[in-house]
Amino acid sequence: MDRVKIRVDDPATVAPGPPADVGDGDFTLELWVRGTLAENAAGPQACGANLAWIYGNIVLDRDRYAQDRKFGLSFAAGVPIFGVSPEGAGDFTICGDTSVLDGTWRHLAVARRAADGWLWMWVDGVPVASEDGPDGLLSYPDDGVPGNFCGGPCTNSDPFIVIGAEKHDAGPDYPAFSGWVDEVRFSDTLRYAGTFTRPAAPFTPDARTVALWHFDEAAGDTILDSSPGGASGGMRRFGSGGTRPAGPEWSSETPFSAVDAPAVAAPTARPRLRAWPNPASGAVEFTLEGAAPPAAGGHETPPLALHDVAGRRVATLTGVRSGSTVRYRWNARDGDGRPGAPARVLFARVAAAPAPAVAVVVLR
Repeated sequence: MDRVKIRVDDPATVAPGPPADVGDGDFTLELWVRGTLAENAAGPQACGANLAWIYGNIVLDRDRYAQDRKFGLSFAAGVPIFGVSPEGAGDFTICGDTSVLDGTWRHLAVARRAADGWLWMWVDGVPVASEDGPDGLLSYPDDGVPGNFCGGPCTNSDPFIVIGAEKHDAGPDYPAFSGWVDEVRFSDTLRYAGTFTRPAAPFTPDARTVALWHFDEAAGDTILDSSPGGASGGMRRFGSGGTRPAGPEWSSETPFSAVDAPAVAAPTARPRLRAWPNPASGAVEFTLEGAAPPAAGGHETPPLALHDVAGRRVATLTGVRSGSTVRYRWNARDGDGRPGAPARVLFARVAAAPAPAVAVVVLR
């Protein structure tokens, strides 16, 4: 239950997913990892026309339970393995050539060409695998219906990218990765051809960056997306009951030198955004707590932006301040202009000082 979850679909609608929902076109996925074999004991796997990646220590999971259009990245005996299952085209997994879980930071990149399904893998800029994979769509379908395999429909696992765990908690045969993860970037292009220089600094977003998680928040459970294209933010998730487990925890560890790495701020009191939706009336009340006072000449209250899962702006709200608390109200309307809101998931974000605050609103 120790993971980061990023939503890529709202099962209550057929609206397109956010930019992070890659798989219709070319894409490159890359991240930095640091781990050891002692903490990641999944055994070796034979790659090829199979789902071998789900048996490794899973670090990136965009599975759909017992359905096509899914992919994931894991480690089998420390060797990185990447698997895909396009629509109706079968499963395929490619494998690296040696263990990378040696206790040091390693840069991993995988890519897929949509035209023919070709797959690539690099470790620290060196090509280690290349195979002709199956053709077909890999993105999460906009009209996808989570299957009834999770003690009910898999609505809390299927429509998410999960970092650091097997998303369905299906059992010990599908273990989670244990270690550090940093600088996760999704791109809608084939970024690399042949050998390239291992990145020496945090990624800078560009026009082909569709998701970029720096993990520089240092505190709280909100994961911010630094890409320019739309909302693909995430949340840390933990087990229920008792004391929180050991991860995911914030860390000052970084793949980069002290000169290259951005300073990681010590945890401070951060604003908190809470929401109370009332779908019947269409009203949603928001409360921002711990907001810093406005600077001289600045706005009295920071605006609240509402987005759907595709990153489209739904509304911008102005709040009313009382000390360090700001209250907002959204009066939703249906397609005929009547009070009420259709079932869907929305993201609320306030660019408050000293740090942004985010809330997820689920209307049912």
